[in-house]
Amino acid sequence: MAPVVVVPGLGMSALNVQVRTDGGATDFDFLVPAMNPADMLPEGATSALEYSVASGLPRDQAEQVPTWMSLSIDKNGVASNQPGVTVAPVSVGQDFAAECPRYVPMANQLAAVGWTVDANLVCLPFDYRYAPGGNSFVSDFTSLVERAVSQADGQKAVVACHSQGCLMAYHALRVLDPAWARANVAVLYGFAGQFSGCSDCLRWAFQNGWSWNVDDQGASPVDPSWVGELSLGLQSSVYGDAVLYRNGAQDYRATDARALLQDAGAVAMSRATGVYALGRQEWFRRGSVDGEALPVPGRFVFGVDLPTTVGYAYESVAVRTVSCHEPQCAGFWNVPDPAVIKADGDGGDSTWMNAAPEAWTSDASCDIRTLPGVDHMTIVTNTDAVEGLVSAARGAVEGSVPCSSEG
Repeated sequence: MAPVVVVPGLGMSALNVQVRTDGGATDFDFLVPAMNPADMLPEGATSALEYSVASGLPRDQAEQVPTWMSLSIDKNGVASNQPGVTVAPVSVGQDFAAECPRYVPMANQLAAVGWTVDANLVCLPFDYRYAPGGNSFVSDFTSLVERAVSQADGQKAVVACHSQGCLMAYHALRVLDPAWARANVAVLYGFAGQFSGCSDCLRWAFQNGWSWNVDDQGASPVDPSWVGELSLGLQSSVYGDAVLYRNGAQDYRATDARALLQDAGAVAMSRATGVYALGRQEWFRRGSVDGEALPVPGRFVFGVDLPTTVGYAYESVAVRTVSCHEPQCAGFWNVPDPAVIKADGDGGDSTWMNAAPEAWTSDASCDIRTLPGVDHMTIVTNTDAVEGLVSAARGAVEGSVPCSSEG
């Protein structure tokens, strides 16, 4: 069996948080509430809060966690942890169920056809708060893939990614030595991969952050300071001239992402976009602009034919004034339910975003498969999508990865 390394999507990696202050130290594990339903949590926890409490978070400190988990963005736009705070995956490739609980059903499907969880089927959690290159992902990826290959007696690994995890894996394969990639990775298999900036996610930069209460309608899934999705910019190579946000008569397209952040009072995130925007990264431009294929085969599956939110329209709100440097003092902040701008997609991500590999795959007709009606989260357990992964892994052993359409 080819070893499989699973890279999870945004907020679905279990993180360990350590906080050191003059008053002592706090050590606990964390899963984003909105991204991890109670029935997916490990250790029988009934909520994300109870999961953290069971792992060491004093209940009376729960309200401090959003502050601890937020990133500090300096005057140059560079993001870093809050003072005294250390965040890292709970472990890497050691305990699938603890590291990536949302993907246990997928792991069970693979186990049913021959893989062994925590042996030749492992998960690679990462600190999703950061943009590619800003966390330990590349070094963890290298170590885990090499370990998997060694334990498989030299059989190359299959990297199976989902959503934001696909951008992280893509980044690694762009910045690592191509010879290393060809020697260790048989294929990158993407489930609904985010290979570009996330248009509707941009609103999270000027919206209330996550809440322990999953029913809080005013909260977003992430913190407004997390640059991992919010500072990537919106790629015109993907979205073209489509209007993604509107404020009265003012339209915002992909090229206007920083202007939107400025107008909405998300000034710090605008600075971070100047640093982390994908269009500014040479590794990203090699694919999106130059059309250079990855050094390893890629196979990508994603859902289509579902109405998908790609942005928002506001009737007419006041943009920030010169003295306003936070979203709370601009008009966008106080609109909890703006009208949505929709396009085709998987119900979570747009077809534009998921189809981005067409710019750099070797043969899009072979490498890409669409699955009508399959949504962004259920795709990782969808029979056709998982069978495609199994087929790719078996083909890797035989020395010829089949086309996605043959999955």
